[in-house]
Amino acid sequence: MTEQTPAGSPDQTVDASTMRAVIDNLDQGISVFDRDLRLVLWNRRFVELFGYPAGFIHHGQAFADIIRFNVERNEYGPCEAESYIRQRCEDLATFQPQRREHTRPDGTVIEVIGNPLPGGGFVSTFSDVTVARQVAGNLRHSTERLDKMVERRTRALQDSEDRYRAYSEMLEATVRHMPQGVCVFDSDLRLVVANAGFFELCQIPETFNVPGKPFEDFTLFSAQRGEYGPGNPVDLARERVELARHMESHAFDRTRPDGVVIEVRGNPIPGRGFVNTITDITARHQAEESLREAATMARTMLNAPGLLVLLVTLDGTLIDLNDEAATSLGGTKQGLIGTNVLRRMSSEVAHRRAAYAQQAIEESRAVHFEDEREGSWFETTMTPYPSDGSALPRVMVIAHDVTHRHQAEDRLRMAMVMAETANRTKNDFLAAMSHELRTPLNAILGFSEIIGREMFGPIGERYAAYGRDIHSAGQHLLAMINDILDISRIEIGAFSLSRESADPAAMAESSMRLVGTRAEQSSVRLRTELPADLPALHVDVRRTKQILINLLGNAVKFTPPGGTVTLRAAVTGDGGFEFVVMDTGIGMTAADIEVALSPFGQVDSGLDRRFEGAGLGLPLAKSLAELHGGALTVESKPGEGTTITVRFPPDCVVTASEEVQE
Repeated sequence: MTEQTPAGSPDQTVDASTMRAVIDNLDQGISVFDRDLRLVLWNRRFVELFGYPAGFIHHGQAFADIIRFNVERNEYGPCEAESYIRQRCEDLATFQPQRREHTRPDGTVIEVIGNPLPGGGFVSTFSDVTVARQVAGNLRHSTERLDKMVERRTRALQDSEDRYRAYSEMLEATVRHMPQGVCVFDSDLRLVVANAGFFELCQIPETFNVPGKPFEDFTLFSAQRGEYGPGNPVDLARERVELARHMESHAFDRTRPDGVVIEVRGNPIPGRGFVNTITDITARHQAEESLREAATMARTMLNAPGLLVLLVTLDGTLIDLNDEAATSLGGTKQGLIGTNVLRRMSSEVAHRRAAYAQQAIEESRAVHFEDEREGSWFETTMTPYPSDGSALPRVMVIAHDVTHRHQAEDRLRMAMVMAETANRTKNDFLAAMSHELRTPLNAILGFSEIIGREMFGPIGERYAAYGRDIHSAGQHLLAMINDILDISRIEIGAFSLSRESADPAAMAESSMRLVGTRAEQSSVRLRTELPADLPALHVDVRRTKQILINLLGNAVKFTPPGGTVTLRAAVTGDGGFEFVVMDTGIGMTAADIEVALSPFGQVDSGLDRRFEGAGLGLPLAKSLAELHGGALTVESKPGEGTTITVRFPPDCVVTASEEVQE
């Protein structure tokens, strides 16, 4: 038979028996009705898909008779028979393309694709997509097409040559209008026919659509484009040609270089060649991959160590659980399923967990809680689980043993209590000892001053010098004891400030005078940078001067001869106030600063350290600044000096209106 071809295309001659073999060996049902809606062509798969009795389907059968038969056996569900039949006939008579799915009474899902034929008539393909819909989440693309070839000879063609030619054209039109890519090669592996879908899905140029073109040309073109992976294109193409010569059924998925996944199915046409169908299954492949990843994730989570997973009904009956949960409950997975998990707990724990499960069901949300069972603590989440139609709701329970965390928290609380107790004991001891030391120290100071000044008569310069040394050492010891008392009182919260209005310049000048003698002895220059319009401060004057004296004393102590110590004061941008003490001394590292700010911290802590002191001046200054609501910061670099800033908040600055009221 001769096929009608478009203008400008090469002549194509398709043997009608070959086309009939193609149709009969397809895994899809096919029916063709002429313009009078009478059946002129069908295949065996069409009869099998709809379960028509033997001999029912015959040539020339009216479309209405087939629909009536289906209505009578409840194929379409409850309906008014004649109205439904008339509507179906009217819809088909429009000869418009259609695509739909039909679910048969036995649950089989059939995808129906219909297209009008040139010159009148209608061709429909029917595919069983039940499995694909179940696996790929109702994917609409047809699967499992053309799975096996039906070895059946074509029946005798009509005697008329005109009908024979029309029959051949109709078969080819059916192939060309199929939604999948289809190609047919003869027994010599030369192209017989291929539809547009084949060239589109395989991205092969339409110039290859020449009857008689060798199969090897197609495979070589694909190999050169990397369709078959790495390797010599000629060798890869020949391998596929040799496989094709075997004329065996095959089915496989292939991922193209652009990521598109195609399903290739091939079936032999006995004695005539083979037919291939190509389907784009990218969406289905992605859905299946997502399902596999979800399953892997679920298995990984279920096997996670320390994670207990249980599925229970609201009354506590175990439906399923993981091995970790079975071990925690003291049994095996098989032995525990079907038992009541609540009965394995104390009544108090069982009642509490049943209440959480009830809350999760009633509020339709996950409920999180921690509770204790037999000395172990569990962090648990209960989530409503989709019902399977049973009477009792179900709950997914995911629990994690957090006993170690609770034990660590208990140990931490005990350690904090012990530390607080030890610190309070230390402070009480220091306060008591300092108080006891001050009483005899006052006597030592008084008598040493009398001796040093020779108030009761001359005793000789040597002994008078000893008296003055004793008095100086006693004053140093008294200052250290006072610092210890202040630190202790601050730490236990027993320290209070006596605020009053004061001139910051006066406090600065007074503090500079008190450290002046030491600076002169150390050959250190003292400088002040105090603006004339500084506002008054509402602070504890004695404690503020103590801060400045401590900072200035440290600066002088750690500045070598010839160095400079500078005291600045200024109003800050936020309305607060700051004193800044800068020196050109030995400086500190960041680690040294942290040590220096801790009580009794000594940067130079060796037995042969060069600088005296108990390490309380800087920590006490910092604590006194914080009691005022301020802060103390230290910036320093070894060999470059140190800058210490004491900031007071805006409420420590006396405004002009407050000065008027005073």
